[in-house]
Amino acid sequence: MNNLFDSAKTIQEKREILKSLSKPLQLLVKSEALDSVNEGLKAIYKESGHSELKTLNQWNKEGKRIRKGEHALCLWGKPKQKEDSENTHNDTTENGTEENDSLNFFPICFVFSNLQVYEKEE
Repeated sequence: MNNLFDSAKTIQEKREILKSLSKPLQLLVKSEALDSVNEGLKAIYKESGHSELKTLNQWNKEGKRIRKGEHALCLWGKPKQKEDSENTHNDTTENGTEENDSLNFFPICFVFSNLQVYEKEE
């Protein structure tokens, strides 16, 4: 039950691990071998036995609890647009290309696997 994120102490460290895992997967997505980077991440996690991934809330709704001391696995969340506070519109740069003021930000989605949960005692 290997979790690549056990050693990461901060969110920045988790993001760096996730980026390094995602880099080669991006090439597979571009070549259409994968539908998404998250699909590739799930396949990597599945090799360690993490076959069913759900958020804490989803496991709780099913009556499951996360084992004490377990660390979440990470997937990419839905991208959010981040507004540049200085500019509120698109500008044309000196070389004639359009500069977009909104940047995509990919949040991290924390999930737990079937190996990290137990049935809630009533």
